[in-house]
Amino acid sequence: MSNRMKHSLSFSASTWTVYGVLIRSFAVVSAFALLGVGSALAGDTAYDALRVACTKAGRDAQSRIVRISGTAGKPQPTVWRVVIEDAAGGTGRSGVQEIDVQRDKVVGLRKGGGVAPGMRVNLAAVQLDSDGVFTVANTEALRANVSFDRLDYVLSTGGPGGAPSWKVELFDGPVTRVGSLRIAADSGTILERSSELTITEEDRREARWSKPGQPYRSVPDFFHRAWKGTENTGYKLKNWATGYGWTPDREPAVPGN
Repeated sequence: MSNRMKHSLSFSASTWTVYGVLIRSFAVVSAFALLGVGSALAGDTAYDALRVACTKAGRDAQSRIVRISGTAGKPQPTVWRVVIEDAAGGTGRSGVQEIDVQRDKVVGLRKGGGVAPGMRVNLAAVQLDSDGVFTVANTEALRANVSFDRLDYVLSTGGPGGAPSWKVELFDGPVTRVGSLRIAADSGTILERSSELTITEEDRREARWSKPGQPYRSVPDFFHRAWKGTENTGYKLKNWATGYGWTPDREPAVPGN
């Protein structure tokens, strides 16, 4: 697998895009209909796991969703965990069911601790499935030149005013976290970026030019490289002539671009 994951998505008349991301309705009426548009990615998406978990939990389970999460997605997790509140709510805390779903089957079921009222996810406001979340994350990683080999996903009420949002964390290697994003679940808008995925103006300028040994990106890039090579050579000669005594093993600092 490439360090920087890539994939393609299928589109139909029932889909629309934001930032080139596949968006599909997550309204309750469609969340349990298996959706007419098949995912181009291997593995269950959060939609698929939600349908299975709510069938297991019984009537009105879709209105009691607290959280959907999955770890080590490549790009989709092997197992999704759907957390569903047990009680109808009220002013106190209530228990939850944690249902693990793998390949359209329930593979784990347990009772969990209590959750505070108001933590339920409004599924009618969720428009972005986990394959769309991956598309957003992959695009941002490519833009920031960050490599990753797996993702952790959490859908919860973490957006402004308790709106549903996706938190996705990117990892490379056994334990190294290389970035994170919070993405609005209704529009695909990025609400938060970690510093690793934040691109500065200097980064944008640098991205225009190739490095020595890389293919030229454009005619201006060719002349930029030629000019920088001439500038650096002149700088070394100047330092040698003025007493720095430049040698290959003691090279003075070269000004940046």
